[in-house]
Amino acid sequence: MAVKTRRSYNSPQREEQANATRARIVAAAGELFAERGFAAVTMEGIARGAGVALATVYLYFPGKAAIVAAMAEEITAATDLSVEHVERESDPVRQLRIGAGIIRRLNERSWLVADILRSAHGGDEGLASIWAVWQQRHLAAIQRGIAALHARGALRQGLGLDEAIDAFYALTGTDVYRTLVRERGWSPDRYERWLFRLSCTELLGTTAGDEPTHSSASHAPVED
Repeated sequence: MAVKTRRSYNSPQREEQANATRARIVAAAGELFAERGFAAVTMEGIARGAGVALATVYLYFPGKAAIVAAMAEEITAATDLSVEHVERESDPVRQLRIGAGIIRRLNERSWLVADILRSAHGGDEGLASIWAVWQQRHLAAIQRGIAALHARGALRQGLGLDEAIDAFYALTGTDVYRTLVRERGWSPDRYERWLFRLSCTELLGTTAGDEPTHSSASHAPVED
């Protein structure tokens, strides 16, 4: 006698609801992390903030580190932050202008993830792994962007590819953004202009106009 097997059924509506629930959990966790700090937030608190059962949170995430990983993945997967925008541009100055806008938006969106990983990764194996991947992805993007300049012979005389990568990697780090914008009170526009001008000088050996790309969501007047 034939044995009937249960057919799997994957409803698009169910999948959409699952994605919405997952996104709500991540959003609630992000708000709590920003308000209370990563260490003080519990999975129970995240469940309350998201308006779901604790079991539902664990259905999607085994722990807080996994939620941070999801936050990081959401940022790095954004199409407007792709280094491909730099690679497709043929003019070196325009490449750096686009790159400065991408770095500015990346830092605006990732400050919370960066703060969590910087402060807690040393004592949490899961966060340490996320931090390593985060740093490697950033370096890989910088390498691709600078390689695009190098391929066009745009780097200033005497500047090698490896040195250019290291210099831009240092300039675009979250620590620099944090110092200038969050500690010294610079506007994101001012940071973007500074990064663009300094990049032109250090990488191309030239000067350029300092108007921002206005590629981020805000188009408010810039401040000095």
